[in-house]
Amino acid sequence: MGQFPRASPHSHGMVSRHFRKGPPPKVTRAATGVEKRIEFEENVGSLQVMHNKELEVNIRKKLQGVELSPSLYDTAWVAMVSERGSPQAPCYPQCIESILQNQHDDGSWGINPSSSSVDKDILLSTLACVVALKRWNVGPYHIKRGLNFIGRNFSVAMDVKTIAPVGFIITFSGLISLAAGIGLRLPVIQIYIDEIFHLRKIELERLAN
Repeated sequence: MGQFPRASPHSHGMVSRHFRKGPPPKVTRAATGVEKRIEFEENVGSLQVMHNKELEVNIRKKLQGVELSPSLYDTAWVAMVSERGSPQAPCYPQCIESILQNQHDDGSWGINPSSSSVDKDILLSTLACVVALKRWNVGPYHIKRGLNFIGRNFSVAMDVKTIAPVGFIITFSGLISLAAGIGLRLPVIQIYIDEIFHLRKIELERLAN
C-alpha cells in the first residue's frame, strides 16, 4: 500500500490539495463491522463501570451502621506494652480498662458469649487477657475468674478435632510460658501442660518440613 502524502510544514493546518479532489471514500462493510464492534465494546465497558459503581454503593449502604469491635485478644497484647522509659507503667491504660469492662459472666473474654460451647478462640483470648492483667497486677478478681474458666475448659485446647485459629497451639503454648514467667499458675494438672507443649513440638516439626 502507498503512503499518505504528508502535509507541508508551511500549510498552517490547511488540507493538502491531494485530498481536495475526487469523490468521498466509500464505507466498506468491514469498516462498518469494526465500528460496530468498537461501539459494542464501549457499551460493555460503560455497563461494567455502572455495575461497579452500583456494587460500591450497595456495599457502602450495607456497611453503614455496622459496628466493628476490636478483638480482645489483640487488645490484650497491646495492653502488655510498657511506657517508653518506664517499664512499670502501661503505655495504653485504656486497653487495660477495656479488658476489665468486657469480661463475660462465665469469666471468659471473647466474641461468642451466648453460645453454650467453648471454642479455642475464646480460650486464647481469655488467657491473653488474664496475662495482660497479671502483667500490671490489676483486676485480681477478673484474673481469678479467668483462670477458673481456663481450668474448666482446658481440654478444648488439646482437642485436635476442634476448629482452631491459625497457629493456635504455637500462640497458646507461648502464652502459657509467658504466664509462668510472671508468676501466674494455671489451675491445670501438669500432664495437660506437657501435652500442649508436645503438640507444639509436633506442629513446629510439621512446619519445618
